[in-house]
Amino acid sequence: MSKKQKTVAVHAGSRLTGSKAVPVMPPIFPAAVNWFDSSDDLSDALDGKDYAYARISAPNAALLEEAVAALEGAEACVAYASGMAALRSLFDAQPWKAGDVLVMPTDGYGVTRALYKNLCARWGVELRPLDQTSPDAPARIREWRPRLVLAESISNPLLRVPDIRALAQACKDAGAVFAVDATFPSPVGQRSLELGADYAVQSTSKWLNGHSDALGGTVSGSKARIDPLRSARILSGDVLGPFEAWLTLRGLRTLPVRMKAHNEHAAHVARRLSDSPLLERVIYPGLASHPDHAVAARVLEGGFGPMVAFEIKGAGQKEGDRFLEALRVARPGPSLGDVGTLVMHAASASARRMTPEERAQAGIRDSLIRVSVGLEDPDDVADDLLAAVAKGAGR
Repeated sequence: MSKKQKTVAVHAGSRLTGSKAVPVMPPIFPAAVNWFDSSDDLSDALDGKDYAYARISAPNAALLEEAVAALEGAEACVAYASGMAALRSLFDAQPWKAGDVLVMPTDGYGVTRALYKNLCARWGVELRPLDQTSPDAPARIREWRPRLVLAESISNPLLRVPDIRALAQACKDAGAVFAVDATFPSPVGQRSLELGADYAVQSTSKWLNGHSDALGGTVSGSKARIDPLRSARILSGDVLGPFEAWLTLRGLRTLPVRMKAHNEHAAHVARRLSDSPLLERVIYPGLASHPDHAVAARVLEGGFGPMVAFEIKGAGQKEGDRFLEALRVARPGPSLGDVGTLVMHAASASARRMTPEERAQAGIRDSLIRVSVGLEDPDDVADDLLAAVAKGAGR
């Protein structure tokens, strides 16, 4: 995280009009329709030069897009009603033909996999899951020559960290479009475009919003790549509402400060968990035991991320349920990025839409727990998790 990002987060996306009075926090513009005194002005607005109809463009979403683009180091950004809508837009933007290949991480988010699996089947496209942290991953991409490659900066839920720069070069060599879902580290933890990605994707419902009160998603990149997505969104209608955009922009103002604390707390919790004899393993990119620790040190900024995962010895669904019910500080919740710690049983939440065979291939066991570490005292979080592990394990 650069010092400049703190200033960008506070000030980007603040001024909407040429008025000399600029609100410290932009107001909410709930109007879906605007009218104009001049037919020429209305025509210009319908061409996207002003705000005529909220499905075409709207003030609050535009301000959020400006702020996210600034944080990502992008020329442009387009906002959607959810992170999944953003990922769908990337698929729809490709000129698919039967026999084309789409590559995504073997251990990636189960809902993304379900979405792309469905779309690939419909279009006759081959979906190829790939361990993108494997040394031969770049060679596979060059060999397969896919149309689109999706990576996750930190995979969900196993927290693997691929070398984005190496994958980007392989995609360039293969003529593939390269998109990176950088939701877990946020733009503060990784500016994927600077590492060679064509698109940077965020589920703004998570860290950018930071308070679990608004869904949303963004795709950032060059103006040449984003303009067609913006035009397609006018037809699809996957627009972000004004209240959600306003809440997300408000949360974004404190993103660098929050992420610094989230990262520090996650590192502390991971170290505490590592001492427990009831855990099979603790997964955190900041631990020397993590297989991608050296890569993470190169491609992540400001820390090793706000997420921790672990496996409870001998646990299955039953023990996982007991663990979740025993929590007192952390909250069982199927999301992440809140000010409070959120915990989930991976196989029944993020990987719920994967088949047992797909989970086995990815290495997602029934004993896996994923933790989005919040802003509580980290020792309180660690104590709560360890006490719940003991109860879940029947100790």
